[in-house]
Amino acid sequence: MSHYYYPYGLPIQDKMDRNMSPSKAKFNIPYSPLLGDQSQPQLIKNVHKAIVDEATAANFYARLLQEAPDELNREFVQHAYEDELKHLQAFIQLYIHLTGRQPEYQMKQIQYSHYKEGILKALKDELEAVEFYRDVKLSTCDPLVQDTFFFAMVDELEHGT
Repeated sequence: MSHYYYPYGLPIQDKMDRNMSPSKAKFNIPYSPLLGDQSQPQLIKNVHKAIVDEATAANFYARLLQEAPDELNREFVQHAYEDELKHLQAFIQLYIHLTGRQPEYQMKQIQYSHYKEGILKALKDELEAVEFYRDVKLSTCDPLVQDTFFFAMVDELEHGT
């Protein structure tokens, strides 16, 4: 099977069921959106989840900032804190754009017993956010949604690093 993106067949052709059409594969390459088009209600739920997650992360980093053991740690945590506030604002603006109203939300309180445990939880949360933001970005053709989630995803990768 030849395809204009893959002249020698799909790269996973041998792994696919021979009776499965490319349109039924998990990734509909080269069709967009790659993960299938989200419904508007689901997209709004995902933007709302991003708002809650970013508000939670900003609060979490503000607390970690007070416990940072040295200047280098303070710089990294301060940078992440400021980025989370930017993401929060971007997701709130996106929510308003999609719904015409301000979001109502409550942040969660992340518990940790000491600074090192908090940093490890932050790392785990950042990597989970990257996957969530990637999946939302790949499930819509709306460039505003894609760009907003990409903007946050790249920063979350930086924080994890």
